[in-house]
Order: sequence, then structure tokens, then C-alpha cells
Amino acid sequence: MQLNNKSCMIFEKRELTKSIQHFIIRGLAMRRFEKITKAEVVNAQRAWVKAVIEQDVETLLGLYDFGSPDEPLLFKPTLADVIRLDEAGARSYFVGGNANYPHDGGFLNHGWKHVEFQSAAGPILKAGGLGYKDMGHYTFVNEGGDATRADYTFAYHKLDGKVLISLHHSSLTWIPPTDLA
Repeated sequence: MQLNNKSCMIFEKRELTKSIQHFIIRGLAMRRFEKITKAEVVNAQRAWVKAVIEQDVETLLGLYDFGSPDEPLLFKPTLADVIRLDEAGARSYFVGGNANYPHDGGFLNHGWKHVEFQSAAGPILKAGGLGYKDMGHYTFVNEGGDATRADYTFAYHKLDGKVLISLHHSSLTWIPPTDLA
């Protein structure tokens, strides 16, 4: 049997596809998501609040799953316009100082003394019991008593016994104009 260049390319493509599939399957086997409870998610939210109030960036970053290039963290911070996909971007948002994110002043530098989650209906179990999602408002109060209210969406899963945030979207709450007439 004689193979032409086109046949060799198809064969090589099939072999490459098998190799990629094997790599992906092996990669997924290493990231086995575990069953998670609502109480564990609420505890993760409390840990997040504590890390924000204590300005503990290492603990805070430890609550996020930065994943891989194929499954990165999805993080859109409250006081930023750039979506972050990695730890360097998240760290910059929380503490500033990264030239790649010149507008980051450091969210933790606001001196938040109180943070309150006000969930719309959750946390809500995702299909299969391997994750939760939550959406609502949270309010941040600084040392001077000034409050900042934002809307949030979080997604959580559990890996190696630890509840982690895999999606975090936050934006300032829109307040409709009042009619002064």
C-alpha cells in the first residue's frame, strides 16, 4: 500500500488527536471535583470576608482555583475593567503594584472593616452536586464608615478537600436616578 502526503497528514493528525485526548484525560483525572455542601460554600464565603478584612492577600488568593490555560479562573473585579485569568492578575487587583494592570490601586488597601454578603437565593447547587453558584449583593464598609455596594456572582467547586472559587464577577450596583421634580 502506498501512502501519499495527504494520507500521512491524516494519519499524523489522528495520532496527534489521540495524544492530545490522552493528555486531556490524564489532566482531568488529576482534577477530580468532589461533592460539596452549602455549608462548605458559606464557610468559604466567611473565609473570603475574613481575608478581605484582615488584608491577607495570600489567604485570599488561596481561596481561588487558578486552574490551567484551558480552564482558567474567570475573575472580573468590582473596581476594575479588566477580566483576570491568572494569579498575577488577581493579586494585582487585590494589592496593586503590577505594571500590567496600571489602574489597580489595591482593593484591600481600602481598609474594609465590614463585608456582608446578601445572596439573592443561594448558594445554589449546580447539576451533579459538584459545585455551587451564588449571586447577590455585597457591601463593603471602610474605616470611615463609607459603604460600597456591589453585585456579585461566584461559582465554587471542591478539589482535594478544599472549596475554591472558579468564577468571580463583581460590579458596582447600578442605582437608578431619582426624579427630582
